Amino acid sequence: MRISTSQIFQQSVDAMLAKQRELAKTELQVANGKRILNPSDDPSASVRILDLKETQDRLTQFQRNADAATAKLAQEETALDGIESLLQRVRELAVQGANGTLGATDRQSIAAEVREHIAGYLQIANTQDANGEYIFAGFKTLTEPFSHDGVGNFTYNGDNGQRKLQIGETREVAIGDPGEIFEGFAASAGGTTNIGEVFYNLATTLEAGNPYPEALTDIDTALEQVFNTRAKVGARMNAIDEQKASNDAFDLAVTEVRSSLEDLDYAEAISRFNQQLTALQASQQAFMKVQDLSLFNFLR
Repeated sequence: MRISTSQIFQQSVDAMLAKQRELAKTELQVANGKRILNPSDDPSASVRILDLKETQDRLTQFQRNADAATAKLAQEETALDGIESLLQRVRELAVQGANGTLGATDRQSIAAEVREHIAGYLQIANTQDANGEYIFAGFKTLTEPFSHDGVGNFTYNGDNGQRKLQIGETREVAIGDPGEIFEGFAASAGGTTNIGEVFYNLATTLEAGNPYPEALTDIDTALEQVFNTRAKVGARMNAIDEQKASNDAFDLAVTEVRSSLEDLDYAEAISRFNQQLTALQASQQAFMKVQDLSLFNFLR
């Protein structure tokens, strides 16, 4: 088979270009620290890497949700602590008001403080978060949950919805409680009542110069309800911490698998780079020899 000089030149150039492409690819792999630069380098591994990346993106969102849930529950716990402190203080006032040695004027003075705590209760029960949403309004977060007509009627304007956030692949956590936790509990006089009404009835009775020992039972019932809610909030916060740790462990495992698929083995890459560089240099030297192999050189 006869091979022309142009063919020899073209084959040599093609060989050098191929070696240069291989060398350039290896150099880029070393620079990026990645074994796969394009999906075509390893299609099956590329698909797996994409799936793993999506998994990690979901885990990142779950962690953000967990942090947001923790912040909201912490605010709720602070509010519940405030309500609990108010109930404790009003209970002390109710005990004082039941003292048989007190006169009407003394009970009226106690009643004045109780009325101040009614305003404090409404303020805490209508707590808003940083986004301006009411934390005890259920799903109606933009509606002020509690109102008072000034004559002892307290109205809950929210609903019984309980918002949740997903903090794991199969796990959600409630990030609040509706304002119904402050009402609907059994009253000592029969039926049901709410914290606002207990405070108002106590103040009204004391203002009339009379003790109101029944308020102690109602306040204790309200305290138990608030305490139980705080316990649930604490349990949710513990669950969030547990899930965050689980998410971190899973993310680490996914990262290790992803690294095994896409990260570069530097020792192998440097060895390959040196081999490819040697091959390119040999190809260039061979071309220098081949380009002198022309029939005209023998006809001089």
